[in-house]
Amino acid sequence: MENNGTAHVKGEKRKLEPDEETEVKKKSETSSDNLVEAYSSDDEYEHLNEPKVDRSRSCPYLDTINRSVLDFDFEKLCSVSLSHLNVYACLVCGKYFQGRGRKSHAYTHSVECNHHVFLNLYTLKFYCLPDNYMIVDSSLEDITYVLNPTFTKKHIKQLLNDSKLMRAYDGTTYLPGIVGLNNIKANDYCNVILQALSHVPPLRNYFLREQNYSHIKRPPGDIMILLSQRFGELIRKLWNPRNFKAHVSPHEMLQSIVLCSRKRFQITKQGDPLDLLTWFLNSMNVALNGSKKRTS
Repeated sequence: MENNGTAHVKGEKRKLEPDEETEVKKKSETSSDNLVEAYSSDDEYEHLNEPKVDRSRSCPYLDTINRSVLDFDFEKLCSVSLSHLNVYACLVCGKYFQGRGRKSHAYTHSVECNHHVFLNLYTLKFYCLPDNYMIVDSSLEDITYVLNPTFTKKHIKQLLNDSKLMRAYDGTTYLPGIVGLNNIKANDYCNVILQALSHVPPLRNYFLREQNYSHIKRPPGDIMILLSQRFGELIRKLWNPRNFKAHVSPHEMLQSIVLCSRKRFQITKQGDPLDLLTWFLNSMNVALNGSKKRTS
């Protein structure tokens, strides 16, 4: 039977009776409703039954964003489920939540707290919840830059000659590269090494451009790649000329050191800076596909 109001009978077409035609339409509508329901249940699919109105460029909640509470220096972890997957930052209170579907923690937070603007910490895309539409607005570019600073070759060449004081969002002034590292507990011996390495021009220039090392592959289960990723993130934040504050937390960098050194170096216990420097340089060489030989 066809859906155009006709049916085949022994090789011939006949016109459907009104009751038959109504039944065909109902089946067609039911099929469409099932398709919409299937797509709507997925966190990352747009709802097919949403009106075709472009709200992405006219979100009414952008003025609720509070840049003073945003801090992207800490581990990208949902504050409820403690999951690393599909994490969003609430740009009103600064907390991290997982997902954006109807049963997700981000969705629940948006409804309960009346917070509507969220940033996906991996795709760098903005969304309005619970309406679940993507936000496109150039005024949000400063937020994505703080989360993931990027440097061109031209910018890197200017670093040696450019010593202008910059003003952070919180009003404090600072020199890019001369930025304080937070002392979480007993990690000052780590901070001094990280600060020193961030001012070695060849090392700094290499890690300021993420494309220099983002393509490097390590064997499955090899955690050493975290060392280069986290160090690169820290270097870019230290030299960011558009920071929201004049200090940086090395939390993720320190976690990778603890993990990759198998707790040889810790945040809660003092260590030997020279011992850390030796281990760090050798481990970084291995992480960047070098060898463990002393001559490498």
